[in-house]
Amino acid sequence: MADVVIVAYLYTFLLISAGYAGLTGLDNFEDDGLTNIQTQADNLLLDDTVDKKMVHHPRYKCHQCESPECDDSTEQICGSALYCFKSTVRASDGELRYSRGCSTRRDHYQFTCHTNQHSQGPRKRHAGQLNITCCQGDMCNNGSFPELSPADTAIEPLTANAWKLWVSVLASVVIVSVIAIMAILVLRRTHRLRVLQAAQKLGKDFNYFSNNTYNMPVTSAFYEGMEGSTNAVRAVAAGDSTLREYLETSMSSGSGSGLPLMVQRTLAKQVTLIERIGKGRYGEVWRGSWYADSVAVKIFFSRDEASWRRETEIYSTVLLRHDNILAYVGSDMTSRNSCTQLWLITHFHPLGSLYEHLSRTTLTRHQMMVICLSIVNGLLHLHTDIHGTQGKPAIAHRDIKSKNILVKVNGECCIADLGLAVTRHHVSAGLMHNPRQGTKRYMSPEMLDQTMNLQSFDCYRKCDIYAFGLVLWEVMRRVCPAAEHRPPFYELVGHDPSFEDMRKIVCVEGARPEPPVDSHPTMIGVAAIMRECWHQNASVRLPALRIKKTLLKYAANDNAIHLDDDNEVSV
Repeated sequence: MADVVIVAYLYTFLLISAGYAGLTGLDNFEDDGLTNIQTQADNLLLDDTVDKKMVHHPRYKCHQCESPECDDSTEQICGSALYCFKSTVRASDGELRYSRGCSTRRDHYQFTCHTNQHSQGPRKRHAGQLNITCCQGDMCNNGSFPELSPADTAIEPLTANAWKLWVSVLASVVIVSVIAIMAILVLRRTHRLRVLQAAQKLGKDFNYFSNNTYNMPVTSAFYEGMEGSTNAVRAVAAGDSTLREYLETSMSSGSGSGLPLMVQRTLAKQVTLIERIGKGRYGEVWRGSWYADSVAVKIFFSRDEASWRRETEIYSTVLLRHDNILAYVGSDMTSRNSCTQLWLITHFHPLGSLYEHLSRTTLTRHQMMVICLSIVNGLLHLHTDIHGTQGKPAIAHRDIKSKNILVKVNGECCIADLGLAVTRHHVSAGLMHNPRQGTKRYMSPEMLDQTMNLQSFDCYRKCDIYAFGLVLWEVMRRVCPAAEHRPPFYELVGHDPSFEDMRKIVCVEGARPEPPVDSHPTMIGVAAIMRECWHQNASVRLPALRIKKTLLKYAANDNAIHLDDDNEVSV
């Protein structure tokens, strides 16, 4: 019932509105109609007045000529004219043209004789260059032609203050140029100060770049992203930055990893490959250019699609992004030379792998502690479960070695190559088709003799700790007084040992690399950690968190190692 009443009210309102609009339109029509009728009546009355004046007026004879004939003495005569006229016109080229004539039609009167009736207000610069005079009488258009007024014929001169306009324009140009130059100088100075501050922040570590065995040029790009610099990486909200900004700011921890999926589908078209920087069992690594920034492009062979998919899946894990884990940009599939290529694009670190870095430079205890703590920080983040709505599962790397650890320009390291990484879900679901994978030289004893519990995820984490102990040994050898860099077990096996060779020396003989001989308490403590990491019994090996806390304790007691306010090693 209420709906019916509301509809009735609306219908009544519409009827009243329509009626009011109709009445209003009728009133307007009546007003407009009366106005038009009145205007037509006035026009008819004016025409009658003109007709009365013109019809009863006698006809005249007039001179008739057109320019330039009017300058000659020969002129024609027209008869039966209602009026005569003569005119002076200034053409567009400035030449004056004269004419005489007559009109035998009444409607010409308004368009000819009333042309000179200008308003007394201001005129345009070229207005009034026409002067026509009309007369009634036989040959009345004889005599001199009408002259143009001085205001019409003269060219308007520039005002006396015109020079001020030009001076103001010139001054504006000079001021804008000066501001632009000052802005460029300020930006250049700011850039140099940022680079200088970043270099000073390295302190004693500056010999990373000044060492004679390392001749790579150091530019501002090496220092960008360092903590404390104005261009430091930062977390940003999704959608608030361009792609280039996303690349620059994607190193910090966030809720996701990599570019949005729709962007990744066109990523390969935006990357230009520049040079090949590595080759491995999975494929090749290239340095590429993406929006004027360097990126690392890992190109998988088509037969390794499973490894590419697994690494892409691991890198896309929520909350995986960490300062000590290689930052992931995106993945894409492309075709080059009729061959399918699987691309995995990450950040580019010009110093290369830890293996290459140790081969070309020696370390101080501070540099050693920076490398060791950054590696264990990344390993701790991988091994840790983060519970929550957007949590992170624990991840076992399964291929920790110095060639899979990259050195950043500030001396820290980040863990790369997650192609063999597994989560607790992979282990419990039985998705491990070949668990005996990885680098044989860094395999743990239980993996080599196949006594490891393949259904226990914690066993895979213990394998990572064993490999980390061997990496610690490689790093400690390069601390002054440094020994020549060598891979683990270099004196016992060849370049590419087999499973049986490694099982014999690691499991049967129980061989381990000999720790460097150094009497400093820090070196002795790190050597003790190293022995616990590669212990024959996996349950005795230290977890990543305990390794980190012990290293921090040794660093706090060593005056050569600098800790920051957060009790972390300052780089």
